[in-house]
Amino acid sequence: MNILFLAPRLPLPADTGGKIRTLNILKQLSVENNVYLLCFSFEKTDHLHAEMLRRLGIDVHMVPIAEPSLIQKIKAIVFDSLPFSILKYHTPQMIQSIQHVLKKHAFDAVHVDHLHMAVYNGYFQGIPCFLDEHNVEYKILERCALVERSWVKKILYHNQSQKMKTFESRKVKEFNGIFACSVDDQLLLNDLGHEQRPIHVIPNGVDTGYFNTRQNMKNEDAVVFTGSMDWLPNDDAITYFCKEILGLVWQKNNTLKLYVVGKNPSKSVKTLSRRDVRVIVTGRLEDVRPFIDRAKIFIVPLRIGGGTRLKILEAMAMGCAVISTSIGAEGIDYQVGINIAIADKPAEFAQKIIDLCKQPHVVQTMGQEGRHLVCQKYDWAIVGKKLNDIYQETFYACL
Repeated sequence: MNILFLAPRLPLPADTGGKIRTLNILKQLSVENNVYLLCFSFEKTDHLHAEMLRRLGIDVHMVPIAEPSLIQKIKAIVFDSLPFSILKYHTPQMIQSIQHVLKKHAFDAVHVDHLHMAVYNGYFQGIPCFLDEHNVEYKILERCALVERSWVKKILYHNQSQKMKTFESRKVKEFNGIFACSVDDQLLLNDLGHEQRPIHVIPNGVDTGYFNTRQNMKNEDAVVFTGSMDWLPNDDAITYFCKEILGLVWQKNNTLKLYVVGKNPSKSVKTLSRRDVRVIVTGRLEDVRPFIDRAKIFIVPLRIGGGTRLKILEAMAMGCAVISTSIGAEGIDYQVGINIAIADKPAEFAQKIIDLCKQPHVVQTMGQEGRHLVCQKYDWAIVGKKLNDIYQETFYACL
């Protein structure tokens, strides 16, 4: 098949969960199809990263775009009916590029990556279009409003969540099919009234060869968190963990370290490390595996989120024991106490850490069970086969 893949950003470097999913979906589609990637370019170095995709046989065309100014953001948030994060990606330059590409190439299907690019679906009349919902976007904004303490920000989040819900509800009706990351997201989309559209669960995955079994069997007395720290849910998770949970752990185990691994940590997160040497904030790293390998436990204290957390799949693939909130572990087919520990209250979360640090055999068994789960259900090759089968079925149904 000839597939047009429409994305908001070049997925390299793959330093966010969204980029990791986009990159691996692209790789899997290119195994059996001719893929043409049309995306925005925010960075001057994007042309260098695009060469890696071209070496995989993916045709790449990028449309330059700049981050909006503060004034543009305020005007859009206050006066526009579209949510700002959608409006940001709606440009005349992309419309022109789409029209140009459609004149030059004949496509059997269009894969729209992220709801943010759904504004362009009207230009693909007569071509089957699928929308990959990395998250149910309005739900993330709703959760941001729930945990936000500033009443001004709370109002803004509520405003944007309502705009997003209206946009999301309207747009997903217009596609031939929807890809959701989890059954939880599938149910949320059904609740919006879209049972008439096929909603396929295409879960996030992990490269189980790259994220392989831990090599360091003598782990540090440490817990680790990984993720893009410029994404609000991750920033909130670590701030919450340090304020509400870590002190409780230190009352029983004052040597425990916390590693925070991810790009662009906020000023407040950096301040946490300056206040206490037991909190280590690394910033962006090319390879997070050594830090997962050295820690006893992988923590996911998320209070905001959607989709499924790639970070959990990566930790499980490495055989690392995971403690998560229920929101953090949403969408993963886990078994509590077998391949993951779940804790939603600060005291409960702290006690899970304290207990597991004293039970190396439980940590090892939980890690082994986590590895078994991802190898059976979440390897990218398994995910890719399901995705390619859906496209093949669509292709033959159109003949």
